[in-house]
Amino acid sequence: MSRSHRDPGVGMGGTHADSRRSPFDGTFWAMLAPLERELVLQAGAVRRFEPGESLGRQGDSSQHVYVLLVGSIEIVTDVSTGYEGVLAVRGSGDVVGELAAVDGRPRSATMRALERVEAIVVPSERFAALCRSRPELSWVLLHVVVGRLRELSRQRADDGGRPVAQRLAVLLIELAGRYGVAVGETVMIAIPITQKSMAGLISASRESVVRALAELRRQRLIATARRRVTILRLDALEELAS
Repeated sequence: MSRSHRDPGVGMGGTHADSRRSPFDGTFWAMLAPLERELVLQAGAVRRFEPGESLGRQGDSSQHVYVLLVGSIEIVTDVSTGYEGVLAVRGSGDVVGELAAVDGRPRSATMRALERVEAIVVPSERFAALCRSRPELSWVLLHVVVGRLRELSRQRADDGGRPVAQRLAVLLIELAGRYGVAVGETVMIAIPITQKSMAGLISASRESVVRALAELRRQRLIATARRRVTILRLDALEELAS
């Protein structure tokens, strides 16, 4: 395993992307002390997943926790109509499947690789034992869970309450803060994200997201390529979001 996997920077990421930032900044992996990172590595094994491959499927028994080292995934759920809803995207340094270590219940969503992924795969029982024996690890995990609850609360408060373009601007700023890489004066969101994923994350139709993206491009706030978004004017996008 490369040294970057074993010893990423542990500083918290700021609001704005920095070209010097580690891809792990502000994540579960970054917040762990070196000893806790080493214990997680020893408890699991590194596995690779190809684009489109499932790390775990909705309804499966919960047996593993994953710490993403390279690549990104989307978390999706099936609803009664057969529509697949996108709940979240996660990238390098994030932990997923952590609820399995808490209650052992079947998975509530499917985790699917958006690109080639490397992850530490830890059996749920071992991860739970680590959390019980290492309070520092439990505290970091609690920090992550609380952050996700706040994110979910914000998303629910925004549903239908703001125009789609504004909700999309908020999402892009959040993704830039978490996964952004500075490229000159612009910020590239360094995980692949589809129009469908964006629509699911802001509870909008794909068609409305397509129109909102076109308007943001027309205003030269963003540039898009296949499954990639680059923010051209972060300050103007933040003004729109507020």
